[in-house]
Amino acid sequence: MNGQDHPSHSVHLLNVGKVRIKLCRGWITKAREIYSTSMQLCGVRTDGNAAAKQLFWQPRRGISFVLTFESERERNAAIMLARKYALDCNVSLAGPDDQV
Repeated sequence: MNGQDHPSHSVHLLNVGKVRIKLCRGWITKAREIYSTSMQLCGVRTDGNAAAKQLFWQPRRGISFVLTFESERERNAAIMLARKYALDCNVSLAGPDDQV
C-alpha cells in the first residue's frame, strides 16, 4: 500500500460494481471510490510469475494497492469488468504508463 510492502495473509474482497470499486477485509472497508478520472487500474508489469496475477489500483492520489489474485484469469476479469463499468460512467481507466 502506498509503495510500502504490507504483506497480508488474510482474504480481501475486491467488489467491482457499476458505479464504484470497494476493497474489504471482512466487515472492514479499506477503500471505496466511485469511478473517476484520477483512478488508475491495470495489471502489474514486472518480471516473474506472480506479476501475471497482480493488479495495481490507485483509487485516488495518495493511496494505492497491489492486489494478488489466485489466477491470472480472475485478475483479467476484474480489470475488464471495472473498465466496462467505468466506460458506462464516461471514465477511462488506465495505468500510470498507459496512453489514453
